[in-house]
Amino acid sequence: MEKTLNVLETYFGYSQFRPLQQAIVQDVLDKKDVFVLMPTGGGKSLCYQLPSVILKGVTIVVSPLISLMKDQVDALNQNGIKAAYLNSSLTSSEQQAIIQLLEQNKLSLLYVAPERLVQDNFMKLLKQLPINFFAIDEAHCISQWGHDFRPEYRQLRLLREDFPKTSVIALTATATPRVRQDIISALSIETAKTYQASFNRPNLTYRILQKNNPFSQVLEYVTSHPGEAGIIYCNSRKTVESLTEKLNQRKIKALAYHAGLPDATRKRNQEAFLRENTDIIVATIAFGMGIDKPNVRFVIHYNLPQSLEHYYQETGRAGRDGLPSDCLFLYSYADKFSQERFIAEKETEEERQLAKAQLHRVLDYAQSKLCRHNLLLQYFAEQTTQANCGSCDNCLSPKETFDGTVVSQKILSCVYRVQERFGTSHLIHILTGSQAEKVLQYGHDRLSTYGIIKDHPASDIKMYLYELIHLGYLTQTQDQYAIVHLTPKSKAVLQGKEKVLLTKPPLRLPKQDKKSQNNPTTTSDPELFQQLRALRKRLADERNVPPYVIFSDASLKEMITFLPQTTEEFAEIKGVGAQKLEHFGPIFLKEITHYLAHPQG
Repeated sequence: MEKTLNVLETYFGYSQFRPLQQAIVQDVLDKKDVFVLMPTGGGKSLCYQLPSVILKGVTIVVSPLISLMKDQVDALNQNGIKAAYLNSSLTSSEQQAIIQLLEQNKLSLLYVAPERLVQDNFMKLLKQLPINFFAIDEAHCISQWGHDFRPEYRQLRLLREDFPKTSVIALTATATPRVRQDIISALSIETAKTYQASFNRPNLTYRILQKNNPFSQVLEYVTSHPGEAGIIYCNSRKTVESLTEKLNQRKIKALAYHAGLPDATRKRNQEAFLRENTDIIVATIAFGMGIDKPNVRFVIHYNLPQSLEHYYQETGRAGRDGLPSDCLFLYSYADKFSQERFIAEKETEEERQLAKAQLHRVLDYAQSKLCRHNLLLQYFAEQTTQANCGSCDNCLSPKETFDGTVVSQKILSCVYRVQERFGTSHLIHILTGSQAEKVLQYGHDRLSTYGIIKDHPASDIKMYLYELIHLGYLTQTQDQYAIVHLTPKSKAVLQGKEKVLLTKPPLRLPKQDKKSQNNPTTTSDPELFQQLRALRKRLADERNVPPYVIFSDASLKEMITFLPQTTEEFAEIKGVGAQKLEHFGPIFLKEITHYLAHPQG
């Protein structure tokens, strides 16, 4: 174990392992099959990267995305570890050069896509190599019950057939018990030692905000977090384009990412985000799986996520460096109906039923007044004992309710007066006393419920309507007209026999809580942080790698805190291994020393 700790410090710059890492590494070194379920930011990659440095031969890493391979290989090479990738982004001569390195036993790790792995010619090549073990990254892709099923991953079962004596480590950040079992079975690693880290991400603050002019809500958030990296997820290409354009008009540096863009544009926009040439990516769920950027400070869901697994995975792209980050979910019950239209287009009844069940879990999560962290942990079958997490909206500022019986009676009565023949927009027009053409056309300005709650904003009434739907006092048809109907539960409320508690509408986006001192943007010396950040970016651009490959924000924060002035002191900074100490130590020490001598720059 002394050798293992020495490799950890020399190549990765850490003096101790994170939870579970040491035991996993030892099992891999002992050539055992291993299954690892560890949340984003928990240090999964090190579990196979470190053993590959110690063991003779080469580790074959199966990874689903080109961008992910490149980022990891760049980072490994900067750490002094010999790694490469083989994929379609390389020319045939570049691929041949890598194959020669393989044959000469000059690589510790080789990253490949699953499609290439199972090609006959490549399999022949692998059988001639001294492979120490296979690492299957993003292993949830193998399961049809997972949130990102990829059929080509199912072919990985061939590994056990063709390499029966070579061990396998499968790793994923997201898997329900059913998905976990499916992965183990599909890879034929039934005897694998299973490790499951906690799904809890205490550095993430989850907030769900009722939609009320969502663009203004997004704008308010991003303008109060200037220069911070963030991802905004939308459910359609049209919304992505529109939101990106609006942000750019307000001088916010944002780029779009969705499957409808040309490959070159998508790649360019992703690179701009990774290289810190833009702050924000506005994207469909096509974006993110290959993102290894540790300093994403916020993730905003502009629309409903497809499932709680998607939500956990997407929000998990924030705060991978362990520093405080925000996850904001703009919620409207109305989004349920657009999601249901997507579900109706699925090919099989089984797919539709699964998608509906996933949607209802998301709705229950969004409406719940319980701790957000605990709800997610329970979804992944993890026991929780902490009552108040201190980092979600429900724990920081519990939602207030009020006696909404009278308001509810007025809304239900309006639905009754229009004979259950109209949708929410028309009902809101009537209730607020609008002179809308349709209201006058049907003579609904003469109803007893016309203008009956005009003292409430239309946005609040809309929220009450959808809450009444969620509570089962109203239903809404799932066709294009979305007609609102009463339910058997309505009668007791209309007769005054049942009380209804409604949620008080939030006035605005909650004031941001004071971030922990771990957040570099609130450090006692933001000026030095920005100088080190600029230096990091210049060095990264010179080497054609993302800035975080040089040093993470967490490493910069330690430099600011401890102000190292000698090589020995700099070596104590987390993330500073032998090669980074040699290559970057003198440059960063010079910057820190100069700053201390000239604190005003």
